[in-house]
Amino acid sequence: MIRRLRMFSDLSFKSRLLALILVFAMLPILVVVAVLYYTQAQAALAKNNFYQASNNIMFSEIFDSYYYRTVVSDLEVLNGRREKLKLMSKAIIKAYSLNDEESGLIGSSSIIRNIMFESTRSSGMMPFIFDIKKPESSHFVRADYRRLLKYTTILGISLQEFLMEGKFHNPGTFHVLTDKKNSEVYLLNITAMDDRHILVIGERQNDLKTEFMNVKKQIIEALNNVMRPEGRELSSDRRLFTFILDSDGKQVAPLVRDGYEPMFLEKKQREEVKAGFNQNSSATYQMSLNNVDYQMVISYYNQMGMYIVSATPITDILHAQREETSKFIIIGCIVAFFAILIAMVLVSDLVKPLSAVTLNTRKIATLDLRDIVSVRRFINRFDRKRTDEVGEISKAISKMTTNLSSNICNLLETQDRQRKIEGELNTAKDIQLGILPDNLDSPIFSPLKINGKMIPAKEVGGDLYDVIELDEDNVAFIIGDVSDKGVPAALFMVMTVTIIRQCFSLKMSSAEVMNEVNKVLCKHNPNMMFVTLFLGVLNRKTGAFTYANGGHCQPVLCHNNSVSVLEGLSGPAPGVADGFEYKEFSCLIDKNTRIFLYTDGVSEAQNEEKQLFGENRINLAVSKFASLDVKEFSESMLNEILSYRGTAPQSDDITMLVADYPQ
Repeated sequence: MIRRLRMFSDLSFKSRLLALILVFAMLPILVVVAVLYYTQAQAALAKNNFYQASNNIMFSEIFDSYYYRTVVSDLEVLNGRREKLKLMSKAIIKAYSLNDEESGLIGSSSIIRNIMFESTRSSGMMPFIFDIKKPESSHFVRADYRRLLKYTTILGISLQEFLMEGKFHNPGTFHVLTDKKNSEVYLLNITAMDDRHILVIGERQNDLKTEFMNVKKQIIEALNNVMRPEGRELSSDRRLFTFILDSDGKQVAPLVRDGYEPMFLEKKQREEVKAGFNQNSSATYQMSLNNVDYQMVISYYNQMGMYIVSATPITDILHAQREETSKFIIIGCIVAFFAILIAMVLVSDLVKPLSAVTLNTRKIATLDLRDIVSVRRFINRFDRKRTDEVGEISKAISKMTTNLSSNICNLLETQDRQRKIEGELNTAKDIQLGILPDNLDSPIFSPLKINGKMIPAKEVGGDLYDVIELDEDNVAFIIGDVSDKGVPAALFMVMTVTIIRQCFSLKMSSAEVMNEVNKVLCKHNPNMMFVTLFLGVLNRKTGAFTYANGGHCQPVLCHNNSVSVLEGLSGPAPGVADGFEYKEFSCLIDKNTRIFLYTDGVSEAQNEEKQLFGENRINLAVSKFASLDVKEFSESMLNEILSYRGTAPQSDDITMLVADYPQ
């Protein structure tokens, strides 16, 4: 589904608009067709159901006709006997109405007992009173009359089952009872005495045995002579099939043709149809027979215990309706065709200016936006005088192109200025690096081994270091960190280095140089900048080391893998406190000692978790790389810092100065 939607979105605007018009043109037609199809189908099924119900009523009347011609007409011969049964029934009913005992009928009315007893003795009749609610409490004049309850009526059910239904009326219902074991036939007069008791008076009629036993057979044979297996035509395209089924649900009429499946009802279906008969209704089914789907209406003929089935193929029922639906679909397609044709004309008129806008917009990619004349010619291609959405789009694109051209021109100017600034920064960087010492491995510092390294955080940095030969015995070590970064810090650093070199050239001590630097920086410092500074002078012959520390990181000494920190802080960073007098400290440096000076860019280097490298790691690294020469030591120390920092950005300049005082 998502792929289909993406395919739809890949179509052009015109194609999508036409597709939407097609959908909205066909959707109402399809809805109407669906509604008509459903309503016409239901109407056709209901109309056919009426035909089928009428057909079942007709066959019920045929059954009645056969029944009365074959059974009732024969009973007319026994009119006297039947009248005698009626009179006897009336007498017993009359006696029952005179009974005033609350205990009921059975065993309490001598009049009823006498009449029933006399009728049995004098005429051979077999009367008894059946209790619907308690069959075991029924009253039999003779015990052997109870056997009649097990005999079968012409409905195919026992007399007791027939009586339990309780649907009888006065002056009495005649029925036929048969005993298949003894081939006896009885004529019964059944009368309801009240809602509980039923009076049954029977008389053996063996002279009509053959007629009574063959009634159903005669009717079935007659139906097979008149019913056609192929059904009867209701119209040129509709047929109605009729099936007669016995009490077991098996087809008995019409005769089943070779290769065809007989009609059959399951027990559950038969019970449902019987229940419908008790409610004066028929059951409707859709069933398959001989690989054909039928609509069937099934009725139950109680007097003969048979089922009447009317069946019509559903394809026949819906044939005419489908033809009407097909006609409507054809008409709908014709209407949709002309609707789409008109829509295409309208869409083309609508899409044409949009296509022009799209075509012109594509040319922005090849337009020289720096050329104002070309930009104006391009803008004039759009129809900005239109008042519809196309005009609004044209105005928006024109304004966008103008702004884009202006922004590009401004960007180019900014890039030119940026390149100039970058060039100037590179020059400043070269100048700054030129100020730093580049001959630390010169023999003039012998026997000292010295190496320095500075990694600026920006193009130019604010850190400084220097090594100056004061005379044949003394060498000065300088390292510092300006409070800012970038170009201002670089200028401040240059000024600081210049002052230091000038002071040392005048044979000043470390403390005196520190005082002079502080004095100058405090006097000429409009931006309130300062610099942490360490100045030290080492006597190469004696190892005497005098130094002054103005707020800078304390140098680290490493002797025979033993690491210590050079103590003593002379005062604050120069540039902070005007007039402050710095003190000078001194110590003796043993032979084979390494002096490591660094800025806070080393100790305060941060990793991804914002954790500092710290002085402990510095001391461990100094001890770890003690066996390396000064150059390898500087490289290893830098790699250690970079490894610890990981992907975290460099936050400050990194500067290191290493000096070995050998044997």
